[in-house]
Amino acid sequence: MAVIQPLDSLDNKSVRTVRHLLTSRTFREKQKQAVLEGFHMVLDAVDAGALIHLVLYSQRIAQQGPGRSLLARLQAGRTRLVYVTDRVLSELSAVETHQGILAVVGMPKWPAPFPLPQGTPWLLGIAHEIQDPGNLGTLIRSFHAAGAHMMGLTKGTVDPFNPKALRASAGSVFKLPVVALDDSWLEDLAARGVQVITAVAEGGEDYTRMDWTRSVALVLGNEGAGLPDAVVQQSHAVTIPMVDSAESLNVAVAGSVLVFQAAAARRHAGLLPVPPVMIQ
Repeated sequence: MAVIQPLDSLDNKSVRTVRHLLTSRTFREKQKQAVLEGFHMVLDAVDAGALIHLVLYSQRIAQQGPGRSLLARLQAGRTRLVYVTDRVLSELSAVETHQGILAVVGMPKWPAPFPLPQGTPWLLGIAHEIQDPGNLGTLIRSFHAAGAHMMGLTKGTVDPFNPKALRASAGSVFKLPVVALDDSWLEDLAARGVQVITAVAEGGEDYTRMDWTRSVALVLGNEGAGLPDAVVQQSHAVTIPMVDSAESLNVAVAGSVLVFQAAAARRHAGLLPVPPVMIQ
């Protein structure tokens, strides 16, 4: 019986494509593809119905029962599987110890403007020029977990398919609609009867006193500059009260606190979100 030898070249076309996708936002957007790393992230994408174009895997995952089952599912779906050495995956991996699998996945195709469900008040998130991919990924994860309907990204916001953002989102980027917004997003929300709520460090209404049961869009700003005055002036500003000796919360923590307050208020009022369906 012939023994299959793993690929050990970094100059292979598939390996070069994966590396380019990992390092270039322009290339990711052109190809409409991103790279997932690790067993759980790939499994979540498969379960969510994402289109998997290519998988690089090593003996590390093929030796595990769940890993073999995942590879069998991918093979049954006619995904191209490339057996590589651990050295190749170590060169591509962004983590200290890789899990033996990388996958090239198609980005979800959400229509713009996203068709929000009728008959229920909307809970939306807006990431305004957020720069740290870990912060954006955490916000996407929190808004998905809290039952939000959509996360909108203004121009200047980091790529949600940046490898660090993907890891921080823990697969939620494939389940919560993440939509690029144009410059008229404030006017568009007003036209649709959505109340814009901005998170500010001080001077806003106590967030626990806010009516979260109507259609709302929670806007979270840049880590250093915060939100522009023009946006805050056209919104209802809220603040998370804290003890005087504490530093302000970072945007991912603040956004998570606020969206779960909104979720609790809406759940208490009997408002349940309508789960979105990913469009390929």
